[in-house]
Amino acid sequence: MTLIKYAIFIILPLYFAGSFFAVRADHNIEHVRILLPPAAVIQSAGYYMAEHKGFFKQQGIDVNLLTARTQQSISKSVDDGEAEYGVTNADILIEKANGRALVAIAVLFQNSPAALLALKDTVLKGKSLKNKGINKLADLHNKRVLLLPGTQDIEVISLLRKYHIQSINMSSPTVTRDITTLVNNQFDGFSINLTSGPYNAFRQGVEPVIFMPKEYGIDFYSGFLFTSQQEANSNPERVAAVRTAILQGWEYALTHTEETLDVLVSLNPRDEVREASRNKLKYQLITIRDFILPDFVPLGYINQQHLRDMQQQLIDFDLIAKGSDFSGFIYIPPRAKIDWQVWGIWLKIIIAALLFNGLWLFYLLIINQRLKREVLVRKRAEQHIRYAAMHDNLTGLANRALLMDTLDNILPLAKKDKISPVLLFMDLDRFKQVNDRYGHAAGDELLIAVTQRISRLLGGPGELLTRLGGDEFVILLPNSNLQYAAVLSDKIERTLLQSFALSVCNVSIGISIGYSVYHPNMSADELLTGADNEMYAIKSDHHLKINKIFC
Repeated sequence: MTLIKYAIFIILPLYFAGSFFAVRADHNIEHVRILLPPAAVIQSAGYYMAEHKGFFKQQGIDVNLLTARTQQSISKSVDDGEAEYGVTNADILIEKANGRALVAIAVLFQNSPAALLALKDTVLKGKSLKNKGINKLADLHNKRVLLLPGTQDIEVISLLRKYHIQSINMSSPTVTRDITTLVNNQFDGFSINLTSGPYNAFRQGVEPVIFMPKEYGIDFYSGFLFTSQQEANSNPERVAAVRTAILQGWEYALTHTEETLDVLVSLNPRDEVREASRNKLKYQLITIRDFILPDFVPLGYINQQHLRDMQQQLIDFDLIAKGSDFSGFIYIPPRAKIDWQVWGIWLKIIIAALLFNGLWLFYLLIINQRLKREVLVRKRAEQHIRYAAMHDNLTGLANRALLMDTLDNILPLAKKDKISPVLLFMDLDRFKQVNDRYGHAAGDELLIAVTQRISRLLGGPGELLTRLGGDEFVILLPNSNLQYAAVLSDKIERTLLQSFALSVCNVSIGISIGYSVYHPNMSADELLTGADNEMYAIKSDHHLKINKIFC
């Protein structure tokens, strides 16, 4: 009975307060216009879902989603007041450097999907002209490249300037951007957006080549949500509300595929193309995650250092002037303001209720302590699960997941020449024969013994011994060289040549070791594959020399 009285005493006032503020919000609907880029509809999926699911209305916003024309500058339109908000790519940095009062609210694409497409071979009258196409970036020198107007293709422009490619850049709104323009020799290459899916070039009898700026060191943000400085200063709460609604829309779009496809397909009034459009959009909605990275980076996140790196690259490419003013460019959410006139009476009611129900709160405190203990137990269980996900359950060594995670963390340092990683890929010789002859228990016993012997040889800073699976092991030397790797390999080989006293028998095995050293722009997979390939070459040689196994 006490609980029921408490609920009535507390919940009813809060209910009426909520109703009051809901009515109050309805009388303060804000009308805003958002100017979207004239690109594939998939790049605006989050905005349409925010409108469809009512996220804007929940924030007290009445939104009008507009699509910009191909030749229209979205940055200029927002700065001139034609729309309160806009969405564009990294060319906003150029507009900011040129004096436009713009504020970046959020970034949706952590990696830009912009790229440059060309043909390796040209088709003419059904015959392939060998060695006449584009095989490398330098082949675009003095060639015709179709780009979007202005600096909308800022990533491709930066790529060409970085490598001093003096191409003939043209923009033509009347030219259809497909492979036919290249096959018919109208252009030698054109900019593409990778979220739109692959181009069907093979049916034309040609082989496309795609130059991705990121692979050449041009790693730009894209999908900037921005507003004018005047809007940010005059309506900070509205800016925060718009940002919240849009991020909710993107989160919903990325987690509710079928519903999102229903909304996007309905935007096309032509029923006869809807099914084909749905299949294409589904592929694009999956592809777009590779550029938004929602599993790794919070939606909308802007890294200031990365933004400064982008600015410096634009300076290096003579696209903006050195010393350009970017102060106030990144949006800072306003602190919440408390309306004491409205909240005063309800605050008194809440305080009175808390005092009146002191004993009840004491009881809740006891319950809270129990919950804390349960949370602690759950956290420990989660830590155990995370550990199990990153370690081998037999040997306790790191597994492939932890190895790749570690490589992803150290390779950025290697790219800056701060460290020189080396990988040793190891495969036990004649392990299968132990397993086949004495059973898996003996095989497991041998793997544990091998792990112990190799572990005793390690001890350098950050050295990581990993079991990939079966009898394959990898050692990561985060900062080493071939000389040290060779010495360590020799120690391991000599150590493992000594027989192992298993419970069933004394066995003698060997080990094949291949290693690879990091080279510039090498990925984690390439580093691992290089060591793997060298190991297999050595293992083949071992098989030719040694056939007998043990005992």
